[in-house]
Amino acid sequence: MPQPPKDPTKQPPPTDRTIVVQVFYRPGAAPTYKINETEVAHGDLLGKLTEIYANRAERIMFVKGDDDLNFAYVAEVIDIGRAANVDHIGLMTPKILQGQ
Repeated sequence: MPQPPKDPTKQPPPTDRTIVVQVFYRPGAAPTYKINETEVAHGDLLGKLTEIYANRAERIMFVKGDDDLNFAYVAEVIDIGRAANVDHIGLMTPKILQGQ
């Protein structure tokens, strides 16, 4: 999870928050995507993430994929995050989500 800045004089802007990209499985169809709670088309992911991280000092993103999803879709979101200049990308697994 995001940590406070090491330099206390550099506080993040109030809109700075954790970004989670969710990838949802759909049987027989391409997955759907959300950035936090906002649905985003696959083709718009790079642009939206680039916009979100353009002025952030802390560039951390988490990716959460449905259990039935082929991991290739999650890997693609990781690649898109890297292309959007995200510095650190974490995977949210069922164990993490259950607090274990």
